[in-house]
Amino acid sequence: MPTVYDPIKVGTIWLKNRFVIAATVKNHADEDGFINQRTLNNYEAEADGPGLVTVGMSFTDRLGKCFVRQLGVHDDHCMGGMYELAEIIQRRGAKAAQQISHGGTLCANGLVNDQEVWGPSEKPLIPGQRVHKMTTAEVECAIEGYAKAAARIQAAGFDAIELHACHGSMSLMFQSPFHNVGRTDKYSDRFLFLNNCAQAMRDAVGPDFTFGVRLSVTEFGMEDLGYPGVTTEETITIVVPMLEKIGVDFIHCSCGRIAITPQHNFPPVYEPHGVNVNLAEAVKKVAHVPVIAVGRLMDPKLIEKIVEDGRADMVGLCRPIIADQRFVKKMIEGRPDDIRKCVGCNWCLHCLFIQHDCGCTMNPLYGYEKEWEVTPAPKTKKVMVVGGGVSGLQAALTASQRGHEVTLYEKSDKLGGQSNLSSAFPRLYTRDLRNLSDWLAREVGKTTVKVVLNTGVTPELVAKEKPDAIVVATGAKEKAAELPPGAKNVVYLWDYLRGTAKIGKKVVVLGGHEGAEAALSLAREGKEVTLVEESGDILLPPYIFLFSARREPMFRWLKEEKVNVLTSHKLKAATANEVKLEDQWGAEKSVAYDTIVVAIGREPVDELYQAIATRGKEVYLIGDARKPRNMKDDNQEAFSVGRHM
Repeated sequence: MPTVYDPIKVGTIWLKNRFVIAATVKNHADEDGFINQRTLNNYEAEADGPGLVTVGMSFTDRLGKCFVRQLGVHDDHCMGGMYELAEIIQRRGAKAAQQISHGGTLCANGLVNDQEVWGPSEKPLIPGQRVHKMTTAEVECAIEGYAKAAARIQAAGFDAIELHACHGSMSLMFQSPFHNVGRTDKYSDRFLFLNNCAQAMRDAVGPDFTFGVRLSVTEFGMEDLGYPGVTTEETITIVVPMLEKIGVDFIHCSCGRIAITPQHNFPPVYEPHGVNVNLAEAVKKVAHVPVIAVGRLMDPKLIEKIVEDGRADMVGLCRPIIADQRFVKKMIEGRPDDIRKCVGCNWCLHCLFIQHDCGCTMNPLYGYEKEWEVTPAPKTKKVMVVGGGVSGLQAALTASQRGHEVTLYEKSDKLGGQSNLSSAFPRLYTRDLRNLSDWLAREVGKTTVKVVLNTGVTPELVAKEKPDAIVVATGAKEKAAELPPGAKNVVYLWDYLRGTAKIGKKVVVLGGHEGAEAALSLAREGKEVTLVEESGDILLPPYIFLFSARREPMFRWLKEEKVNVLTSHKLKAATANEVKLEDQWGAEKSVAYDTIVVAIGREPVDELYQAIATRGKEVYLIGDARKPRNMKDDNQEAFSVGRHM
């Protein structure tokens, strides 16, 4: 039985192992799509370990550009950088592939191209989008663009190409009954575009160049939303045999649709590890070429078992590599506990869809591997770090890596701070939100940092220790609610997460941003839950990123569990068993309750900073103690302070 560490032949090339770096949009190129030094540095950091590194996704035509600094293969002028990139990957011992795509309606109007986007019909992906229905000649011109791009990749010295035919790009649009409607030409056949595109690419590179396709095996849940979609049955009975007949050498099995079912193609923290592996398994049963599985593969034991059990031939890693670019190397070296595991927060995704460069909650160096490298400090300092949450841990770790003498103080009996709470919902999987604090605590334990638990820091202790620099990372506390005098049986969100709250059958949760997950968890415990939010929406930043793929399933699950969601409502009065709510028009309604759970946000704990900041010391206020935000901002800020100290 093969293992993930064994070589495998794919097309005409041999891979040294079965780890595949999946194509990842990074927004690291320049505005013309050309490769720059930043791109080279980033891929060089990732190429040490895996058998195949897939550069992605690269646009074949300026009309198909989705992101402002997306890589391009649309012009011969791209080829100089492409040659350098292929060579840098290969020097690290990996084979180099490049993925190509035309974004179609994923190229949202005004974000990249201030003009109509192209598609098989005029049907938009998002409201207000202007879509040009492609003529037959334009379709064939687009296919020619794919073929020319494939030839450029081959000429630039890459070992393989991958066609992006998933997640809603042009190839999937023609395949999907959601978009391919109303055509009367030959491309009304939903599988003809993919067939002709794959054939044109194969013809362009010849029979001996390794060529694969990344598919959305299913559009997953479109029918539940009232839309038709590509099905697994179609993929295994029509698409896979068609591609094999053309001479495709591997099939990469993804799923879902951007903007429609993002929780499937970008499964968030709530989803199980390996959530989409069953799709690769279904394809492998009918395929005669190697099959790649992907989808929250962050657990080394699971990754090993997928290949050992024959569920897939290779494993594709995207977000786990963003979180730890040495993920594969650490697995190969037998150091799985050293891996900085992705949390599934999807900050990387959020960055891209607001047209920023790809960043990471876990990995503050991502995309700046050379520019932000931690270097020894010119002078060693005695550093006091106050607070053992994410911010304090990261600041202590980075300061120690610079050579400083660091002592970390934590007032409780354990490290981790608020991540110990956010990861503890009884009936909602958020356990991975502890990945960062757990990893940081382990890394700090390998350094000379002195960790002092059960110790609150006072100005007197600061004066006694005489540090050269102080980092105040004392975190946040819950905002207290101003409740009507009749309210009884009131608990706070953190009490629920600590398991110390007694909660009755009928629950009113105040706060639709930090309280929505609690409302769902309580409903799954069999409670009758009403969620009350004063604003017009729930689950908004900074608690949950807009493009995190967490909002859509949360809305669906709240509905499934019959949570009564009341936005634009505020609490006006209360008795011991009933609250009176008022909406934005002044209309009132009463809701019976046994327990009120307050989750209206957080506020800084900054008293220590205010007491010592004016004493002429080098004092830094970071993380939620400066402003309650999210784990990504806290980690990035702490890393920056530590790196410059």
